[in-house]
Amino acid sequence: MALAARCVRLLRPLLHSFLAGAARPPQQVPAGCSALLLNASRPCGVCPTVPTRPLVTKKGKAKGKGQSQARVTIDAASVEDVINVEEVNAEMLSVMEVLKEDFSKNLSIRTSAGALDHIIVTTKDGKFPLNQLGQISQKSPHLIIVNMASFPESTAAAIRAIKESRMNLNPEADGIIIRVPVPKVTREHRESLVKLAKQYTNKAKDSLRWVRNNAISCVKKTESTVSKDTIYLLEKQIQQMTDDTMAEMDKLLAAKTKDLFV
Repeated sequence: MALAARCVRLLRPLLHSFLAGAARPPQQVPAGCSALLLNASRPCGVCPTVPTRPLVTKKGKAKGKGQSQARVTIDAASVEDVINVEEVNAEMLSVMEVLKEDFSKNLSIRTSAGALDHIIVTTKDGKFPLNQLGQISQKSPHLIIVNMASFPESTAAAIRAIKESRMNLNPEADGIIIRVPVPKVTREHRESLVKLAKQYTNKAKDSLRWVRNNAISCVKKTESTVSKDTIYLLEKQIQQMTDDTMAEMDKLLAAKTKDLFV
């Protein structure tokens, strides 16, 4: 009996604690912790299935972004009542030819008699190429002579035109003879020519944009009689032609820059 009474006394506190815990309301689990608790109750080695999506890398993004858009090719005859696509293309090529001519005439570092031929001289009778007013010859590798015997009254204008030609020349008058020393080409002069080449290129690109804008404006004027799809394709074709021509201009500038530093 004594042993039984002792056991009851020892078990009484434990029984009291058990009954108090059973009467206590269930503890609330904070939001965000339920998954953690659920995972803790899982047997070891069992992992929940979590939906995933493919990882997009920078390389993948760049590849998708760099994909070239489909090119548009429109039959010029089918849209001739809207705009003459071939004429627009010819205008763009004309702008390109003007740029090539500017490069050829004004950006030469290999000074020779022929380099002075197309220098424009402004006289009281109008503007004329130097080779129409004077006889140009190369006296030596370091000296060019311009004989103004045919138009002596234009000698001063010719000297001014040579000085302003951006060819780094400093002509000297000797009566009706213009002596043009050929200077050594410095790095500074080469750099100034590269800057001038960029100016010519930017000017040509402005002219090209004008051609594009004018063409697109003509296309938009036909919106009431031409389908939206045709308008869209024509605008895309014109922009495509513009981009192609600008790319050629950039190539021409890169080649000229390289040539000026050779």
